[in-house]
Parts: sequence; structure tokens; C-alpha cells
Amino acid sequence: MISRRGAIGLIVGGAASALGGCDALKPDDVVRYRMTVEVMTPQGLRTGQSVVESRIEHGVSFGSDAPGISYKLRGEAVAVDLGDGRVLFALLRGAKNSDGPAYYAYLLWQAFSHGARTEPMPPADLLNAQSTPLRKWARRHDLQLDLPREAYPLLVTFRDTADPTSVERVDPADLAATFGPGFELRRITAEITNGRVTSGIAKRLTWLSRYYDRMLDGQRLNNSRALSNNIKSDNFSTEIFQMTVD
Repeated sequence: MISRRGAIGLIVGGAASALGGCDALKPDDVVRYRMTVEVMTPQGLRTGQSVVESRIEHGVSFGSDAPGISYKLRGEAVAVDLGDGRVLFALLRGAKNSDGPAYYAYLLWQAFSHGARTEPMPPADLLNAQSTPLRKWARRHDLQLDLPREAYPLLVTFRDTADPTSVERVDPADLAATFGPGFELRRITAEITNGRVTSGIAKRLTWLSRYYDRMLDGQRLNNSRALSNNIKSDNFSTEIFQMTVD
């Protein structure tokens, strides 16, 4: 149960420090993904990209129900400039889950373990088998993937980028409903890369640093279904966050 998821390169390894000071955990696989969002517009194809780093760490396992696997994500959302001041953001969270960046790291790992290979391999074999690290698997496969719909990030835009409360959800199947005729999401792809983790979105959203501990509507608690009450700054830009499968 989840309580809080051609090839260019692959980074495997990490610092010697253990997660949360617990020496039972040790660094394991670290992968950087270049995520690309492609949108067809009346003026032609527009794209945005962002490189995020996902880390999986293994701790003490207590069986299949508590494998001791932790996930972290570092990076920022994809921003696609659509013209006339309109911007589409693909956030660091899944479209159907509000658990945030670490849960989205888990989704990315699962998407690749299911889809970016040519022969069957249960996800547990990839995520748990430290004797067969991801780098060996990566050499044998094309690690570029059209993300399946279940792994799509939440797509949003702002009526006014200076006003965080003006955030709006964008339906990936119907961009025209938000942006008008001629706008269509072409695809969202992810590929393994050794590129630098993307930064700088705070220059676009100058208010972002004020919402690290509160929702975009200013509330500290998630107490309504309003989109602005379900998004924080870490859905746009984050240091390292953790989630655990237990």
C-alpha cells in the first residue's frame, strides 16, 4: 500500500549519507528524466521541457507488504509557452493524486518499469533487485517513453500568472476548452538523461516562494475541493521530498 511514483544517459549512485540519518538506508538508484510536453497550437507546435531527478532508496524490508522502499524527487514543473501570455504547466504531481512530488517520482518509476522495455519484467523485479541495478537494464533498452495517461502530471494554467488563486485545471483531452480552438495536447514524453536538473521557474512565478507552507489560496490546510486549495509551491519547484511505500 502506498502511504504518501533512445537513452541519453543514466546516473546511478549517490552521496554516502543515509536518508533521515537512518543508517539502515543506503543510496541506491538515481535517475534523471527529461520530460517534454508537446502542444499543437494554431501557430504550430509548442514544447516545454524540464529535467527532474528521481531517487529510490532501499531500507530494511519486512516482506512484500513493507519492502522499505523510499522515493524522492527534485526538480520543477514543465512550462509550455502557448503565446499571448498563456502558459501551460505540467506539475510535479499526478493528475489524480495530491500527495505531491514524491508520489509523482513513484509514478515515473512505475511508468518506466512497465513501459520502457521490450520483455516482460514485474515492477518488483526492477524496484527491489539491488543485484540487478537499473543501469544494467538501461543499457539493453530504449529508455524513451510516451507517458501513459495514468502517469500524466496534473496540467494547470493561470488566468493571471501574477495571481496564484487564478489557477485552473486543464483537461489533457480537451485543451481547446481552456485555450480555444486549435489547441491540442500532442503527447507527454519522458526519457532518461544526464542533463542538469532544471531550475528558474520562480523567475516566472515570482510569488512561488511564499507558498511553501500554504496552498495557493493562502490557507495552511487543505480544507476544500477548490484547485487553489490543493496546490502548493512544491508542485512547481522542489528540493528533495520523500515518500515511502510501506
